[in-house]
Amino acid sequence: MKIFQLAAWYFISISFVTSWLSHANSIKVSVVDEKKNPVEFAVIYIKETLPKVSGHSVVIDQVDKEFIPYVTVVQRGSAINFPNNDEIRHQVYSFSKSKQFELPLYSGNPSSPVVFDKNGVIAMACNIHDWMKAYIYVVDTNKFTISDKAGQAVLSNLAKGQYEVVVWHPKAKESEQLNAQQIDIGDGEQKLVFIVAQKTQFKAWRSPKSVRRRGY
Repeated sequence: MKIFQLAAWYFISISFVTSWLSHANSIKVSVVDEKKNPVEFAVIYIKETLPKVSGHSVVIDQVDKEFIPYVTVVQRGSAINFPNNDEIRHQVYSFSKSKQFELPLYSGNPSSPVVFDKNGVIAMACNIHDWMKAYIYVVDTNKFTISDKAGQAVLSNLAKGQYEVVVWHPKAKESEQLNAQQIDIGDGEQKLVFIVAQKTQFKAWRSPKSVRRRGY
C-alpha cells in the first residue's frame, strides 16, 4: 500500500511541477515616451478572447478629491465599487460608449457596484470637481498589468506559445493596434520595449486647500 501511495504522490508532484514550469514564463515590459522617459499607468495585456467573468469586483476609491487609482484595468464582466472616503460628496459619471453610468451625489458607499460588460475605454469624472478624472480599460483577458513609475511591468504565468501584446495609455497618440507586438514565449523571462508617443491633455484647475472651505 505504501508503494502505491508513494507512486501516486510522485506522479502528482511531477504533474504539478510540469504544469507550473509550463506556465512559469513571463514578459518584462518597458514603456517609454519619445524622449525615452518612463511612462506610468500604461495598460499592458495579451490580446485574446476569454469568457466574461462573474462575481469579480475591484475598487476605485475617492480620496482627497482624486480617484485612486488613476487607471484601472479589468476583465469584461467585472464589477467596480466606487467608495467615497472624502468628507464631502462626489457625483461620479461617464458618457463613454463602452459604458455610460452615473452615481448621483453621494458619500460613503453606493448601494451597488457598477458592472462593466463591454470592452473598451471608459473615461470618468466627478460632476462637482472638474479636475477629478480617471480611466477604466475593459479587456477580454485575465492576462494584464499596469506600468509603474519606472515604466516597468511584468506579464507572468504564461504558457509557451505566440502572443500579441498590446499597450494602451490615456495620453497615447496612437491607437492600440499601433502599440502592439508579436512575441514567441519560450522558457524564462523575455523583454519587450514599447515607445508610446504622448499627447498633451488639458488638466482642470484644482481649488486650493483651505480649512474654511470644507464643502468643495
